[in-house]
Amino acid sequence: MVNESFDVVMPLYRCRWNTQAVLEGITTHYAPRAIHIIAPEQEAQALKEKAQGWQVASLFTHSEESFFEGCGLTKDAICAELDLGASLYTPGWFYQQLLKLGAAEGIPDLSEWYVVWDSDLLPVATWPLVEEHPSSLQHRFALLQHNQWGNAAIVSTWAKWIRTVLEVEPCTDPEGTFIPHHMWFKQEHLATFKRQLNHHYQTDDHWLLLMMRSANEFGTFGEYWIYSSWVAAKAPADLSFYPYDQYGATTERFFDDGTGLFSAALRSYLATASGVEDAVFSPTYTEVAAFIRAEYGPEAMPSSLSFESSPRHLKKNEATMHIEEQRSRWNPRGQT
Repeated sequence: MVNESFDVVMPLYRCRWNTQAVLEGITTHYAPRAIHIIAPEQEAQALKEKAQGWQVASLFTHSEESFFEGCGLTKDAICAELDLGASLYTPGWFYQQLLKLGAAEGIPDLSEWYVVWDSDLLPVATWPLVEEHPSSLQHRFALLQHNQWGNAAIVSTWAKWIRTVLEVEPCTDPEGTFIPHHMWFKQEHLATFKRQLNHHYQTDDHWLLLMMRSANEFGTFGEYWIYSSWVAAKAPADLSFYPYDQYGATTERFFDDGTGLFSAALRSYLATASGVEDAVFSPTYTEVAAFIRAEYGPEAMPSSLSFESSPRHLKKNEATMHIEEQRSRWNPRGQT
């Protein structure tokens, strides 16, 4: 039995219908020491109250507006560095990436190794995060996104950022991308990454400001690939992952903000099972897992499900739709 105490960090824009199930799923499978939620102030306070009856690990909520106040910076001051004009991305989209990379600067006593977990990723037939080896513990994440689909222009820009700013080659895999919707971070490697930012830009300005300025220069960046590439180049023994065909091949990604095909079928299942449909829909992990077993059967369970909440996922061109979306039975646009 692997016994390592670690924390989970999760930026959360809004508590949604699936939030309880995701948090309880992480607790069920991984038993973290604590789960830290970073959210807008009102959302953080509401979640703290709402989660009191949930079956979750020790839960701490943090206000994103003041998260970096220990660095002398507010969210507004950091986002004010952005000058993108018309862009696919909002300031908040960039800021949540900085929350992941800078979690230790706003959370006292955060574990040296910590897991960032995207708020829409539900673990199902999931992967071990820690594996015990004769002389060490190995921290592993799973590649969940195939590299032959998606927006090639954006991926190219991310790669250019890595080569230019970090002065390392982007790490690659024959099948998977390093945008796996969860990631192990080690504070030691984040510290050297941030020093590289200062070195590249030849300034002592705070790394948070430099990251936002880099978005003005390149248009975008991707936190998980940035970190993976840095560690692959500087400390390769600390970058360990499961190949795409092990867990990525069964994951599914689809739009469901509480009005989608999955949640509709789940509501029907729970109403049938209990005879009562709750006015406030916040199913437990136990309930969601039972529904998934009934739908898929025990031999065909997905490794994970991603519940996308942005309506832009309904407007994607087929050419840029990920295979994990195309093959999902819950894709409202139908399987291709």
